[in-house]
Amino acid sequence: MHIGPLRIAHPITLAPLEEHSNYPFRRLMRRFGASLVCTERVDAAGAARRQRQAIRRLYTTPAESPRMGQLSGADPAVMAEAARVVAELGFDLVDLNFDCPVRRLLARGEGGALMADPPAIARLIAAVVRAVSIPVTLKIRSGPDADRETAVEAAQRAEDAGASAVSVHARSVAQGYAGGPDWGVIARVRQAVQIPVIGSGGVRQAADAIRLLAATGADAVAIGRGCLGNPWIFSQAVALWSGGGVSSRTGRGPTAAERGRALLELVEGEFRLYGPPLALRRLPRTAGYFAAAVPRAAEFRQALRQVRNLDHFRRLVREFFRA
Repeated sequence: MHIGPLRIAHPITLAPLEEHSNYPFRRLMRRFGASLVCTERVDAAGAARRQRQAIRRLYTTPAESPRMGQLSGADPAVMAEAARVVAELGFDLVDLNFDCPVRRLLARGEGGALMADPPAIARLIAAVVRAVSIPVTLKIRSGPDADRETAVEAAQRAEDAGASAVSVHARSVAQGYAGGPDWGVIARVRQAVQIPVIGSGGVRQAADAIRLLAATGADAVAIGRGCLGNPWIFSQAVALWSGGGVSSRTGRGPTAAERGRALLELVEGEFRLYGPPLALRRLPRTAGYFAAAVPRAAEFRQALRQVRNLDHFRRLVREFFRA
């Protein structure tokens, strides 16, 4: 698959994940096989003003390439300036978020709120395309709610405005993450545009990714919450997609020690990125997902709240994961 001039090695990619897909997380998912990684959503206003928090969320190095920086906003000039910052920082693509269902974003007329106004989406795409030389993509949902499916119109208008690819989350904005996805909307978008279509929603296991690709004709699949605590989903999905099947080693799932080593890699990266105070506050969220498949998971989650430094956390990982 090509997005503009950029070649993506295979169709198993990482979706942007609010509060999760920071640099250490993206590097881990890349190492386990994701062909394209994306930042968490960054407010365009903060990025345009180069605010410290926004720039930290956009931290990147060439080691994670190809990489995508995602922005949300509703003002074309602000989105254009923020996209320039994304390009200056070295990202290979800039993605515009029109799918986030968070209430504070909807109240500002941003994120998923724009699924009710496809012409506004096109104006934002056009402004960003004029501002940067890297490919511009967008992420959308089926529509504002169950009664209004605007995904096809939004995708067509975005293509006409210069977008290089579109990612479709197969739920409505009103639906959030509740209930099952309707992969049919991904297929309808795929049939309506010439640019690459990336499908997402409901991918919890490697086999789900392959089923989505087969059912929709999408060019790629973006794995979101299914990779939390389970980066192995990427290597397993790539094995299935390549036709070789999942080997006995990858098919059995990771051992507790393997989980512990991956978790430690992620947390050590967060300590480097954020510093100890913020990394410690993030520990329950960052580490909790990895505990799901190990004995004494509840005890481990409780112990996380008592961790005072990185060495303490390392001892905890050795105790609970035998890593």
